[in-house]
Amino acid sequence: MTTADQSEQLTSPEPVAGSGDELRDLTSASGTARDSVTVGVWTALSRGTGVIRVVVIGAVLGPTFLGNTYQLTNSLPNLIYYGFLAGSLFVSLLVPALVQHIDKRRPRDVARVSGGFLGIALTALLMLAPIAVVLLPELLKVTSIGGVGLSGSAAQDSGQIGVTRLLILLTIPQIFLYAVVGSATAVMYAHRRFALAAAAPLVENLGIILVLGLSALLYGTGKELGAQSTGQVLLLGLGSTGAVALHAAIQWWGARRAGVLLRPRAGWRDPEVLVTIRKALRSVSQAGLLAVQLLALLLVSNRVAGGTVAIQMALNFYYLPIALAATPVALALLPRLSRLHQSDSTEEFSSTFVEGLGLALFLAVPAAVGFVVLADPIAHTIAAGQMASPEGLTMIAGGLAALSLGLIGETTFYVTTQAAYARGDTRTPLVSMGLQAGICLTLCALATLAPARLLLPAIAGAYALAAVIGGAHLFSRMGLGRRGRQLLGSLGRIVLGAVVMAVPVYFAAHFLVATIDGRLGQLAALIVGAMVGAITFGITQLVLRSPELAWLSSGLRNRGAAAAPVADGET
Repeated sequence: MTTADQSEQLTSPEPVAGSGDELRDLTSASGTARDSVTVGVWTALSRGTGVIRVVVIGAVLGPTFLGNTYQLTNSLPNLIYYGFLAGSLFVSLLVPALVQHIDKRRPRDVARVSGGFLGIALTALLMLAPIAVVLLPELLKVTSIGGVGLSGSAAQDSGQIGVTRLLILLTIPQIFLYAVVGSATAVMYAHRRFALAAAAPLVENLGIILVLGLSALLYGTGKELGAQSTGQVLLLGLGSTGAVALHAAIQWWGARRAGVLLRPRAGWRDPEVLVTIRKALRSVSQAGLLAVQLLALLLVSNRVAGGTVAIQMALNFYYLPIALAATPVALALLPRLSRLHQSDSTEEFSSTFVEGLGLALFLAVPAAVGFVVLADPIAHTIAAGQMASPEGLTMIAGGLAALSLGLIGETTFYVTTQAAYARGDTRTPLVSMGLQAGICLTLCALATLAPARLLLPAIAGAYALAAVIGGAHLFSRMGLGRRGRQLLGSLGRIVLGAVVMAVPVYFAAHFLVATIDGRLGQLAALIVGAMVGAITFGITQLVLRSPELAWLSSGLRNRGAAAAPVADGET
C-alpha cells in the first residue's frame, strides 16, 4: 500500500446521505444559502481582483490593437478549457460521480475517478492546442475585414497577426494547467469544501496584475502594434502563464488537503469514467456553443481599437453577479440535488431547485437593473490610464448596459443546468444552448454592419437577448409543474423591488455627478448609488415578505455557527 493510499484511507468521510439530520440539511433553503455565502464571499474577493486585473490591462495597454491582441490571446486558454472542453460543466458532472463514493466511504475510488477525468482532459487538450494555435490568427483576419478604429484608422495589419501567433504559443500551456484546476475543484466541491477553490483564482489575478505593472515600468504604456518590443511580448505571455501555474498548484494542494492525491490516470480504461465521459459529450457541445458566442464577441469587437479590452471589461462586470449569485447557489445546490435525486426524493428535489433559483435571481435581477442605471459611473470609475478616453468610456458603458439585460437569462440557464445534470439530463441544456447560440451568432453577424461607435452595444445586446431566450427555454423544459409556477411569484416580487430601486439610484447618482467634479464624483455616484439601491431593494423585499431575504439572512447567521467545522477543514 502506497503512502498516498494510506493517507486517503485516513481521510474523514462525508456523512452518508439519508439520515434525518442530513436530509434536513440537504433540503434546507437556509443551508443552501449558508454554503452559497461561503462560495460567494471568496468568489467576491477573486472576482474583485479580476476586475482590477482588467482595469490594469486597460490602463497599461490602452484602447489599442496591442491591448486587443493580449486580451484575446490571454482569454483563449480559458475559452478552450472552460468552453470547448466544457471545463466548468465537467466539474458539474464529476461532482455527482464523486459524491456517491464519498458517501460510501471510498476515498480510493474518489482518487481513481478524478484522476481518470484529468487524464482524459489532458489528452483531449493535446489535440485541441495545435488547432487553436493555427486557427485563431486566421479567424482574426476574417473578422477584422472592413474594421476601422474609432478614429478611422485601419483595424489591424499583418503586425497584429504576428504578435498574436507569438502570444498564443506563450499562453497555450495554460489550458493544461486549467485542467488541473478543474479536476481539483471538483474534488473539493464534492467534499463540500468551497472556500479554497473559490479563493485561489485571486492569486492568478494578482500575478497577472504584477506582470502588467512590470510591463508598464519597463516598456511604458499605450504602445500600439509595431511600437512594442519582443521583450514586452515575452513578459506578457510568459508572466501570465506563470500566474496560472501558481493558481493550479494551489488548487492541487486543496484537493490533496481533502485527502485525494490528484494525478493523471488512464481514464479511457476505467468503465466508470467512460460512462460519465459519454454523458459529458453533450456538455462539451453545450460549453463549446457558449465559447463560440464569447469568442465571437471578442473577435468582432476587434474591429475597433480597444474594443476587445472594452468588451472584456464589460464582461467582467457582467459576470460578477453570475459569480456572486448564480455560481455559489448552483455549486451549493449540486451535491444536494445529486443526493436527493439518488434517493428518489422527487418533490424535495423540485422544491429545493426552485428555491435555489429564486435565491440566485434575488441577487442577479437588482444587479442587472443597477448596471443599466450606473453604467456610466462604472465606466468612469474602472477606466484608467490609456482607457479613460471618451471613446473608451463610451465603449465600456454601452457594452455593459446592453449586456446587463441578459443577467436574468444567464442566471436561470446556469442554475437550471446544474439541476438538470444532478438528475443525469445533459440533452435538455444542450438543446437550449443551441437555440441561444444560433440567435447570438446571427445577431452578431448583423452587428458588423453597425457604425464603430455602436458596435459594442450591438454585439452585447445580441448576447443578452440570446441569453434571456435560452434561459427561459431551458427552465420551461424542466417539467416542474406547480413548483415552476411558484417561481413566478418570487420573480414578480424581485422585479418589482428592482424597478422601485432604480428610481432613487438614478437620481442619487446624477445628483452626485453634477455636484462633484471629475472621477471623484463618478466614484461617489457609484458607491452611493449601490448603497441606496441595496437599501431600497432590501426594504422593498422586507415589506413584501420575501422568503429569499429570510433565507439569505438565515444563511449569513448560520455561517457563524459553521465556523467550528471550517476550522477542522470542512470549508
